[in-house]
Formats: sequence, C-alpha cells, structure tokens
Amino acid sequence: MYVLPPNLSPQSDSIPGRRSARVATNVLIAIALLLALALAAGAARRWRKPQLVAVPASVNEDPRLTYATPYRNVRPGVHYVGDDACAQCHPGHIARFKQHPMGRSLASTSAVIDQERFDKNANNPFEALGMHFQVERRGQRLIHRETHRDPQGKVLADLEGDVQYVMGSGRQGRSYLINRDGYLFQSPLSWYTAQSIWDLSPGYRKNYHAFGRPIKEQCLFCHSNGADSVEHTVNHYRPPIFHGEAIGCERCHGPGQLHIQFREQKPEAVEFDDTIVNPARLEPALRDAVCQQCHLQGESRIVRRGRRIFDYRPGLPLHLFLSTFVLATDTGNRQKAVGHVEQMAVSRCYRDSKGKMGCITCHDAHDFPNETKKVAYYRKRCLNCHAESSCSEPLPARQAKQPDDSCIACHMAASADVNIAHTAVTDHRILRRLETKPATKPFLLPGQIPLVHFHRDQIDPRDPEVLRDLGLALMEQARRHDLESARQGIAQMASPFLEDALEHAPDDVDTGEAKGYALWIMGQVDEALAATESVLARVPEREVALEDAGRCAAKLGKDDLAITYWKRLLAVNPWHASAHGNIARALVRRKDWPGVLREVEADLRIDPFNIDSRTLLVLYHLRTGNPDRARAEFETILALKPADADKLRRWFAEQARP
Repeated sequence: MYVLPPNLSPQSDSIPGRRSARVATNVLIAIALLLALALAAGAARRWRKPQLVAVPASVNEDPRLTYATPYRNVRPGVHYVGDDACAQCHPGHIARFKQHPMGRSLASTSAVIDQERFDKNANNPFEALGMHFQVERRGQRLIHRETHRDPQGKVLADLEGDVQYVMGSGRQGRSYLINRDGYLFQSPLSWYTAQSIWDLSPGYRKNYHAFGRPIKEQCLFCHSNGADSVEHTVNHYRPPIFHGEAIGCERCHGPGQLHIQFREQKPEAVEFDDTIVNPARLEPALRDAVCQQCHLQGESRIVRRGRRIFDYRPGLPLHLFLSTFVLATDTGNRQKAVGHVEQMAVSRCYRDSKGKMGCITCHDAHDFPNETKKVAYYRKRCLNCHAESSCSEPLPARQAKQPDDSCIACHMAASADVNIAHTAVTDHRILRRLETKPATKPFLLPGQIPLVHFHRDQIDPRDPEVLRDLGLALMEQARRHDLESARQGIAQMASPFLEDALEHAPDDVDTGEAKGYALWIMGQVDEALAATESVLARVPEREVALEDAGRCAAKLGKDDLAITYWKRLLAVNPWHASAHGNIARALVRRKDWPGVLREVEADLRIDPFNIDSRTLLVLYHLRTGNPDRARAEFETILALKPADADKLRRWFAEQARP
C-alpha cells in the first residue's frame, strides 16, 4: 500500500488560495513607500469650490460620467497624453518631478543598471534560508540567482530570474520585477538603501516564494503610471505592460488631452481652467483623494462593482472607485509602513484644521528636499501654522537634543518598528511628545466586525454596495489568515453581506467567488463547488475560481474534474506551479506514474526548490522500480533542509520497505 508523504496529505493542502493569499498580503507591504502623491503648486491658497456641472446618470452610474464636477477631464472619453506632452509648456516642473521619488517609481532595468552595485561590500552574494543568493550583471541584463548546495558544495537546485523592471526610487530601497511572457513576479532579492546592501525582499523570510510571488494590479496601481492587466487573472498583463512606467503628471492632474487643446487655442491665462485638475483648488475630501489613491492602503482595498482600479481620475471621490477598510480598533497607534494617511487622520493637527490641512500642506510633488535641506524645508511648513514661541521646549533645550532644531525629529520621529525590513518610516500622527511605550495592539470584542470603511463620513453605511465591499474585504482577510478558527469566524461574519449582495446582483463574479470560498471554509464543500462553478460559467478563465474549483473537486474525490480545472488554470497561467503539483497528487491516486513524472518535472522547472514535488518524484521512482534513484532524490530533499525532515524520514522508510 502506498500513501502520500505527510507534507502532501489532503489535510495539509486543503485551503484553496492559501499560497496566493499570503502572497497578496506580502505584496502590499513589500516596497518602501513613495512620499506624498500630491501637488503643492498654490497649496497655500485657499481651495474654492467652483460651480458644479451636473451630468445625468447613465452607463451603470460610472462616476466619471455622473459625478457633478466643473472639471471636464474627469470624463472617460478624455485621453492621457504622457509627460512629454506636458513638458512642452512645463519643462521646469517636469525636470523637478523627475528627481522626486514619485517620478522615479518604476524604470526598465537598462535605465538604472549603471547605478546598481554588485560588490561584496554590498552583501553580494549572501546566504539566507540555507541558500546562496547573488546579483549579476551580464551586459545590459540584470540577473538575480538563488542556489542551494550540499555541504560538499554540489549544486542541488538552481534558479535565476532575468530582471526587466526596477520598482522604487531607491530612496528607501528597490524591488525587482521578472517578466515571464507577460506574467509579472517579484524577485526574492531587494536593495536596501539605508544599509547599502542586498537582502531578501520583505516577507520572504517568513513565506518564501522563490521567483513565484505574483505582482498584482493593486501593487502596480501605486508604483506605476499605468498597467494593462488581463481581466480575471492575477498577474497577467498585455504588452506593452506599462504606460509611462514611473508615476507621471496625469496621476495627480488627470488626463491632459483637453488641456493641451485648450491652451493651443487660448494660450493666455484664465481665472479658472476646467480642462485640468489642480489638486490645490479642490475641496478637502477631493484634494486628499488624489494622495490617497496610493498612500491609503488600509487592511483591504476593494474595487467597486463595475469599476477597474485605474478608472479613478483626480477630482473625483476615491470611495466611488475603491472601498478602503481599516481595522475597527485602529486609532493610529500602530506604526505601519503603509499607514501614513491613517496616521495623519488621527493627528490633532489634521482634525483641528477642519479640512485646511492635507498632504500638500507639507509635501510638494514637484520639489523633494535633499537631506541637507530637509529640516529647514519641513520646519518652514510647521511654522506656517504654529508660532515658534508655541513650542513648550525652550530653544536651548531643543538645540541640545537637535542642533538643527528639527520639528519632525521630535514630533514625527522615524521608527524602525514597522513591517518592512531595514526600513524606518516617519510617524504621521504628529505626536506632541515622543512615545516611550510600545505601540498598542488592536482589541476586538467577541463578534465585532474587525473592519470599518475609512471614508465612513462620506458614505451611507447601509448602502448595499458598501456592505458588499465589506463582505469581500472580510473574505480577503480570511484568505490571509493562517488560523482555521479565525477563518471560519470571519467567513460567518461575511456570509450575510455576500448573500445580500448576490440577491441584489446575481452576476457579480467577485462576490460569487468570495461566497464559494466562504462555504469552503465553513465545511460546505458541495455548495462551495457549486458556487464557484456558477462563477466559472460566466467567466471561464477566472484564475482564482479555477484554483478554488479544482481543490473543491479534489476534496470531494472527483479527481477527473479537479484535473480538468487545474489544466484550465494552467492554460490561463502556465507559471502557476502549484497547479502542476495538484495534478500530480491526483494522478498518484490514479497510479498514473508517467503522468506524475510529467507534472512533477513541469513543477520543478518553475520552482526547483519545491519539497512537495520532490517527494512525489521519490514516490514515482519507488513505484516504477528505481529504489536507488528514489534514495538519491530523497537525500537531495534532506540536503534542502525541510522543516518536517523527521516525518519525511519515517514516510520514506515505510514506502521503501520491500
């Protein structure tokens, strides 16, 4: 009798989407933040609310068509023109912006390779997780490589990625993107500027993914000017993937087609130009939304039904495109790398300003101060609102602590206690006095819904569409959670919202997919499969639903059906390594050993470090009469230092017994 090894038992692989869910959490915290997506030209002037131009509701209430605004460039028919067109009239602004972290948020490898370091002093190569990592330059190509050797130096597994894009300005660090036929993945290697070293990318020490961490559209929304994703896939993009690569002028001002046409016809100054958005002239909520499109992450961001994430245009309310949920108990006490907006919202400066203060009060998207000017630059902005005499510390005492009398050093101190390795992030709570106690942890009452809408002052909390988004946000949290009891509790909370949403809109595939996963978590596998198949009937190439359906079918013992779904999944995403492993496990149960070998080898070509597939390879050799090959492969597994080595030894001894 043969059995699957302990690390491949159905119980150990029974949660659909667990791997991709962990990836989703990590990707959101992987990259060091760009600062202050906003414009400060004219920020000192008071905003004024121009006369609104109402547009009749139509086309499924697309806010770009129906929202009452004087700005004509928010409409979907107005085209983006690119930074080069803007530079014809605004060369100074463009030149300064290109030096700003936002203007350097993404670049092709060839544009920055001469800036990279590859020497030993930069921690290249380095050892981590029992593996050898190295960055190599090959002409104009940048190669990231990982290798696992045995104690004698023999290579056991080797994998390299050809980096095509560099993400991040380098101010805090840089991450690197691998393009595999239009499927984007993050490299496990990142550059950390403060230490001037190469090290593992954020989150990789806890959840290692080799070159398999997918880069989702939500990530590119904040780190690129625009990306053309294939709908219903996780990380597939149409060529050319990026439109302008780094963040550009129109991410803050909106598309420029009308503005260029207007200025060509009327070059002289006008009191109010309705062809282009100036964030400094927007009312507070709309002004802040321009910055929040990238700097408000929360715990979950749900794209509103009928919208795509890149549909948002400056001058419109962000909550009509994205529902952003934060922890219900989050008072801003936690230091979070992605929490600048959340922190500022609880600061006394922001609350007492009654809308006058916003991101652009302190930050200028056209002018980023270097280290020599930073203290004076931000001190001047503090003194625009606060008299110098209002400081409770006398000048000599302040200068004894900070010779340059820095306001931010005392009131917005950087902390290394954040969720990105090697990175210190400025505290935007603007504390009166520095904290001496550690940040408090959120506390929830039994049964309390853990999430609240960040823009709850701008929405109707009873709006069915908002409640639908809450249900989706809860299920997004459930996919990330490792504790089964927590997943079940969250699924039970989310279910009523999902049921109501589907009653209101039965064809909503996002909600249908979430309902299927909720049913799975609650142990209703038949119903989960039916719900997921209903989604696939509408969208046959929905990547996550295909994975969920395959696992549901396998759990029900329907191996043929499961294999069909996983093959469909590979047709959608040929780089989905776990699909090969799932097919191989089903083929083990059918004793289709040639099929097992085919799928295992395909999996190991994508991820040669995959212990699960290597144990299946051992089983293949045992069942096809090659015990020596089986033992050699098993020794390779042990040399890779699996966490459950003792269990695997017992499993191998039992399977190798004559």
